[in-house]
Amino acid sequence: MLVIAVQTGSLAGPAGSVGSGGSGGWAGRRHDDDRPDASSGATSAELFDAVFHALHDGEQVALGFDCPLTLTVAPDQGALAAEADADALVNRAEPAATRPGLTELGHLLGELGTWRPWTTVSTSLSRWKANTSILVWEAVPAEGSGSVTASAAADSFFRQLKTAAEPGPEVPAAGTVVNLAAATARRAGLFVDASELGRPAVSITVTGG
Repeated sequence: MLVIAVQTGSLAGPAGSVGSGGSGGWAGRRHDDDRPDASSGATSAELFDAVFHALHDGEQVALGFDCPLTLTVAPDQGALAAEADADALVNRAEPAATRPGLTELGHLLGELGTWRPWTTVSTSLSRWKANTSILVWEAVPAEGSGSVTASAAADSFFRQLKTAAEPGPEVPAAGTVVNLAAATARRAGLFVDASELGRPAVSITVTGG
């Protein structure tokens, strides 16, 4: 298992086109690594290589972003969203595709859609644990803290993996949110269960670091 966390806007593209003004990049670790930043990089190409080779070697990948991965639907649009099909939900999420974090996610999944189109993506912890290639999760700062580092987010995922739970009954009903990560995967041509488009992405609270 390879767990990677990406700091929003910190990746540089091949020509500095993706988040080139930031710093920090991404950091990751495997379950048997001693250091939370045992794998790291600063470019989108390095991130793709790490994810691609892990998948090629048969590993599962958990990919975290420190940006909102769920879009709340306005109350007067909730009924329409609840009845919308998968393509309509993807279209509803499209205006958010250029937001920091989602841009990097879209670039990565788009590359996987080209070079590894059979990759399966999920934002559900239980579905990912069962048989999914990639989990996309949201790194949420602990209450009272500011931005999070990629290494702290990856480390927090491992600490909380055994106790992390799927969203409970208090989560908004289907049709009141659009899952931006699931929509990004579907737009990239990768398989994602359509039921996830109307459910929040799993989130991990980042502690330490």
